[in-house]
Amino acid sequence: MKKRVIALWALVVWVGAGAQDVLHPAALTASGPVATSAVALHADAQGLPPVASAAERAAQSQQLLARRQQLETAYNQEMTVCYQKFDVTSCRLEARERRLQAHAALRKDEIAFNTVERRLKAEEAERRLAETNALARVREQTRQTYAADNAKAAADRAVQKQADHAAQGQQREAYEQKQREAAQRRADLEKKLRERDKPPAASLPARGASQ
Repeated sequence: MKKRVIALWALVVWVGAGAQDVLHPAALTASGPVATSAVALHADAQGLPPVASAAERAAQSQQLLARRQQLETAYNQEMTVCYQKFDVTSCRLEARERRLQAHAALRKDEIAFNTVERRLKAEEAERRLAETNALARVREQTRQTYAADNAKAAADRAVQKQADHAAQGQQREAYEQKQREAAQRRADLEKKLRERDKPPAASLPARGASQ
């Protein structure tokens, strides 16, 4: 039982050390996604480092969960062993100290990982917001363009309607004028015909002839 507890503590310490080894960017490729720590994603002196892929971050999350489970398992098993010893108190204190040290290292990596995750989520939220705003601007521009086109088309139709109405009025006036002129010509013609067909007036007798 004691050998198994020691082996578990060695595994916890080894995993934690492996996570610290990936602080250098070169270790990210050499160790693979499972051994990649979230600390490797933190900003270096020159700025933000390359962000791990979604698959790599998922592997990191699983690794952190596995380390925490291993830590608790090792601690519980070591406490069980301590109760079988004569100096239970010292054994438990030593086990708790080892647990605190392992937990501190694990917590450091968890905080680093969660910090990167929050940053990525914030960036994703900003990206989606920017896309939403851009789409809203495009829609608003399209709406304004459509409204302007409709207004122009309505104005053009109104102008054309007025022009058509004026043209129709002019045509109607011209038609009525022609009708009046035609009627006048007919009246003049009829008058001439009546005057031509009218018999001449009888001449008066000479004055000398009546005596």
